[in-house]
Amino acid sequence: MLEKFDKLQDILLVSCGAIFGANIRFIIYKEFEKFNLSKYYSILIINTLASFLLGLFLSMITHISSYDLYYQLVLFFSIGLLGSLSTLSSLLYDLFDLFIQYKFFRALKLLFLSLSLGLISLAFGSFLGNQ
Repeated sequence: MLEKFDKLQDILLVSCGAIFGANIRFIIYKEFEKFNLSKYYSILIINTLASFLLGLFLSMITHISSYDLYYQLVLFFSIGLLGSLSTLSSLLYDLFDLFIQYKFFRALKLLFLSLSLGLISLAFGSFLGNQ
């Protein structure tokens, strides 16, 4: 019975984090629309921010000594909140959309920017969290 409760608790932690992450993503995306920013760049910025926050979070959380608290925070923030803030499916859809419009160079540029900025921001967040 206790094992089922632990699984339910894990599901609830991820779900609550995902609810916050998806809503934060939506709010940020809507704010970017006010600046007439391309949807591709809006998603790129949101994903880059999420990558930075993931690096920062994961580097800072290593200082927590309690395994249970560590595990719960990773479920809520890394998988739930930041996982839904930064979605691969949005990037893939945008790449697909550009490809079917025969905008291959723009699609490759978006892919390269997304991957490189994501990795750089993850590393930068990790670096700052270890200071």
